[in-house]
Amino acid sequence: MKRPLFLVALFLVVIAALRLGAGGADDVPSGFVSARQLEAARELLIAGQVYQKDESSIYLKSVVIYKSDAFGQSAGDSGQGIPCVENFICELPEGTDVPLGRTVAVEGSFAPYSHATNPGEFDAAVYYRTLSIGGKLRKARIKACGEDRWPVRDGLYELKCFLKERLYRIFPEKEAAVMSALLLGDKKDLDSELKDLYKRNGILHILSISSLHITIIGMTVYRLLRRIGLPICPAAIGGSVLLLLYGGMTGFSVSACRAIGMYLIRMFGEVAGRTYDMLTALGVMGAVMVAGNPYYLQSSGFLLSFSSVLGIGVVSPVLALSPSKSSGKGLKAGDIAKRIRSRVLKTQGEPLKVQGQPLKGQGIAGEIGAALGEGCRGLGRGLLQSAMASLSITLTTLPIQLWFYYEIPVYSVFLNLFVLPLMKPMMITGLLAMLVPGLGILGGIDYFILNSYEFVCGCFDRLPFHTWNPGCPRVWQIVAYYVLLAGVVLVRGHRKQKEEAGRLGISADGGLPERNDAVMGRADGICGRRRWPLGPAAEVCALAAAVLLFACRPAQGNSVTFLDVGQGDCILVRTASGENFLFDCGSSSRKGVGKYLLLPYLKYEGIRNIDAIFLSHPDADHVNGAVELLETGGENNITVGQLLLPAIPQEARQEQLGDLERAAREASQEAPVPVGYLRAGMGFRCGSAAFTCVHPGEGPGTEDVNAYSECFYVEFRESARDSQDGGGEAAGWTLLLTGDVQNEGETALQEELEARDIRDITVLKAAHHGSKNSTPKGLLERLSPRLTVISSGRNNRYGHPHAELLKRLEESGTAIVQTAQQGAITVDFSRGGIRVTFFCTEMPK
Repeated sequence: MKRPLFLVALFLVVIAALRLGAGGADDVPSGFVSARQLEAARELLIAGQVYQKDESSIYLKSVVIYKSDAFGQSAGDSGQGIPCVENFICELPEGTDVPLGRTVAVEGSFAPYSHATNPGEFDAAVYYRTLSIGGKLRKARIKACGEDRWPVRDGLYELKCFLKERLYRIFPEKEAAVMSALLLGDKKDLDSELKDLYKRNGILHILSISSLHITIIGMTVYRLLRRIGLPICPAAIGGSVLLLLYGGMTGFSVSACRAIGMYLIRMFGEVAGRTYDMLTALGVMGAVMVAGNPYYLQSSGFLLSFSSVLGIGVVSPVLALSPSKSSGKGLKAGDIAKRIRSRVLKTQGEPLKVQGQPLKGQGIAGEIGAALGEGCRGLGRGLLQSAMASLSITLTTLPIQLWFYYEIPVYSVFLNLFVLPLMKPMMITGLLAMLVPGLGILGGIDYFILNSYEFVCGCFDRLPFHTWNPGCPRVWQIVAYYVLLAGVVLVRGHRKQKEEAGRLGISADGGLPERNDAVMGRADGICGRRRWPLGPAAEVCALAAAVLLFACRPAQGNSVTFLDVGQGDCILVRTASGENFLFDCGSSSRKGVGKYLLLPYLKYEGIRNIDAIFLSHPDADHVNGAVELLETGGENNITVGQLLLPAIPQEARQEQLGDLERAAREASQEAPVPVGYLRAGMGFRCGSAAFTCVHPGEGPGTEDVNAYSECFYVEFRESARDSQDGGGEAAGWTLLLTGDVQNEGETALQEELEARDIRDITVLKAAHHGSKNSTPKGLLERLSPRLTVISSGRNNRYGHPHAELLKRLEESGTAIVQTAQQGAITVDFSRGGIRVTFFCTEMPK
């Protein structure tokens, strides 16, 4: 490869990745502290410089901690404070305005950003770490304020606010929020449903400040300045300064930093008289950004932005059609009109002839038809080339999308053929409407384009096989995929090089042809194709195999996963025969548990169908997440087979279970979800798993909803090959799920267990999140569980799990695990015994 600078940059990125993987990026310099050493709800007094702000918060850099009992007396009494390596966000009262660049002292309650505690969950701590932000101060109060100020940056912020207000005067609220994100980088007010629609269809990238913005703004200014006679250097400086100001106004997102940096390198090349190489510029920007912040390598935005450009620069030229396979490049509408005018002028007053004979019935109309035909062929070729470019980006970014989002829109390649050509006119008219008084009427064009986007996305949303959800890929799958993709690119590139050499009449190594037929275009390139009769077919098969690698999943055995939903319950039971059963899902301490925890987990695991949802009782901390799944599952291609509720008396069902029945009837999937009712004694079998309802019994009371909690006893039989020695009889293990059963309900449950002679179980889910009087001693003596799982919120206001319960459990000899300490807990069977896997080996403070 004739790009030594690119190779050096790639080497530096690899070194940074290795350092990040080894934990070297977490090292704190001597004399500094990290926000990771602070605890939640600590009162802090800090000072720092305001480098960014919005309507309700300021962002501080160069932070010094002056008061914190987390570090003893030194921070409070030294007078100099302790410098912190991360930045902070401070939430201020509404209406507080602090100029950018000003140094302020702020006091407030520290709140760290939380790490993910479940598979598939968004990791806020990692995301904000890529922004060099360690936490936020809630209910912050400004104690002192300096006089310094950044007039340019603060002026840009005021300009951004002014332009945003203008957009909201031109457009309706929803469209104004989209245009604000598109032109100003402000995504805060985006409609959540519209954002999800764009995301499901793979066009959310249009709302990022990217290369298109830089091309329109930077290159337009540069070429305009050149046309009016300015030399290269002043024109390059003018375009660069404008782009830097634009980046400062829009917040310098990852994609904007990459695009602006590549533009600056291009302008440096113009001034120095050097040829611009996109891949070299890309590599240099990647190395520079990673050197400044290694955590960018954990950012989906960084990886997608750089891999997209890599796809355009490396994969797209190889997949593009060879010039020899077409008569020419794609034609624009203006080119077609010019050709028509040219041919009309040439034929005026002259009859067309073929072999000396007049061509009847043709004349000017025939020439126009020929020109239009040629233009249509050119446009068709251009459309095909655009499709290849879109496909190249998809192929290059596929593993990254699956790693972070676990699914990919199948039709996004085709949808982008409609979306992307309209982006340039939408941006140009949007910029004119926003910047030039009196041109707000141009916003009508953007309004029409945005609504057409929404309409087309809605149409694609209803197509079958809209989304492919293989789940989160394994590392070996990603490595194998990129090896296969690289192989196809190298082989196809070599074949295209030989074809081009044959077409031009030179040998593949650049020498002169050895045979005359090379000059006629039938030399090594054409012969090479005959020696590669299955070349294109083999390449397609290799790419298909690479993609289908992600569909390979290990054989699923019987397992139970207790998700960490805070103060609540959420349990997913998966059987070896492929069924998925959800037992409760809700939380009273975490909002949107269905949308932000359950759905991502199901997508992470590649689960597209829940065979049944069992809701123990109607308390919100057991059902609100399940209701969210019913409301949004259809939109996310996840279906529910049925909803099973406790069989309480008929007269009480409407009052206590009516909302759940209504949610099942109004579920977002194609058909309503059937509702059934279970009482003790009912059960079913799925392959090697048997489920038995052991509570409630006949005619339970309904005053205490906890008392009639639906309880299940599950028996798993494992195959003989899973035993420790690989032979012998099949092993088994058992599970008891107890909901929030308590008081008389717990007494009835114990009687049912005695009647069925259920004892000595493997796994027990402690009732009622580990409350003081739940799971009494008599029940524990009968069950003798080997493992007890407690699902409760960390530092919850109820004091769960209670000390008395923990003492009873310890005395019974059971092992105790808690979602509040270990995050999501998965129990399965391996090598003759149960295996317990924690998502968090060490919970963050």
